[in-house]
Amino acid sequence: MILEQLFGKKKLTDSEKQITDFIESNPRIVINLTLEEFSEKCYVSQASVIRLCKKLGTRGFADFKIRLASALNDFVLHNQHIHVDVPIAPDSDSRAIAETFYNLSSQALQTTFSNLDYNLLGRAARMLARADVIHIYGRGESLILAEDFHYKMIRIGKQSTLESPNGFQEARCLRSSDKIRQAALLISHYCNSRQVHYLVDELMSSRIPFILVTAAENPWPYDNLAAVTLRIASSESRFKMGSFVSRTAMFYLLDCLYGQIFSLDYEQNKNNLTLFSQRKIERSYFYHSGDQHSSPLDARSR
Repeated sequence: MILEQLFGKKKLTDSEKQITDFIESNPRIVINLTLEEFSEKCYVSQASVIRLCKKLGTRGFADFKIRLASALNDFVLHNQHIHVDVPIAPDSDSRAIAETFYNLSSQALQTTFSNLDYNLLGRAARMLARADVIHIYGRGESLILAEDFHYKMIRIGKQSTLESPNGFQEARCLRSSDKIRQAALLISHYCNSRQVHYLVDELMSSRIPFILVTAAENPWPYDNLAAVTLRIASSESRFKMGSFVSRTAMFYLLDCLYGQIFSLDYEQNKNNLTLFSQRKIERSYFYHSGDQHSSPLDARSR
């Protein structure tokens, strides 16, 4: 864990000692600071901060903050340690369970909000907003997130396809076109399945740019191949009781992405939502077989 690595180091320079002392006293403040702000508060150079981050095995200050935020997800509440893999204690009553999951969700939202990269979020939103066709992929628990985002795209009139990477995408003929702008959104918690590898290979071969949304600590090489990588912090293991923290964080991240896409063509998207709702109302008579209400289409013809 990143905190154990940081505070377990014996040989530190004076600058590194100042950095670790500040982090130990203000861990949650750190994840909200820029590199410039952090170095000023520690009274050290930005180069000293980056050197220490790389000593800890991270790629820089931004990556260090994500790992720090992930470590802080295992937080202490009311002097009781809550572990993200199995957050409830034995014999917990209904109120205790409700309070635990409320605090887990609140913590996940706060951590994700603190680590949002608005530049990357904006780039991803513009990429999807400009696309004529959006291909959305998810597998397992990620498929639930993908379905929700797919439905949001449909509601605002975006042409999107949704597939679970279970082999069908290998048979599809994905080809780039000068006339049709395509983009893809790949949601994968761990980025370690063979299906993800095949899918990325197909997207790259077809020259279709893709956005990667993941909780993987090191999603290499996919983060290098993606046009944009949006990563959430999560310290959940593969043996967790459920994806409570990562699910909440990813839903929030994807909602932020959707909100940005919506805002890029605000009035048109509002109109598309209105038309979508109207069509649902007009089709509602199909769901009431045998009732005496006339069809909205009949009313239009009179």
